[in-house]
Amino acid sequence: MAEKRAQRTTETRAATGDAGDRPPVGAGREKRLRLPLKSIDDVKAELARLYREGKAGRRAIGDVSRLANVLGILGRLIESEDLAARIEALEAEAMAAAGGAAVRRGPDEG
Repeated sequence: MAEKRAQRTTETRAATGDAGDRPPVGAGREKRLRLPLKSIDDVKAELARLYREGKAGRRAIGDVSRLANVLGILGRLIESEDLAARIEALEAEAMAAAGGAAVRRGPDEG
């Protein structure tokens, strides 16, 4: 009996076909939402909507917390991308102002 239990614990759920409580992919699931989350303003609006749903009791607080965490990560990614684009624009402007000569970089900038 102990051998069987040890063998079963080493197998993965995928190998045994056990998907836990989740239904099979596409079976009885709701239609996928397509939210516009391409800008900080989009993420901010979704966070506000999520907060209102949680505050009104229409969504479990645990769900609100998890979703807000994901939205926070997404917001930071968008912010980083925006900053990178701004830096590139500033570097291009500096190159143009220097007449195409190489701009002097610090030791940690390569």
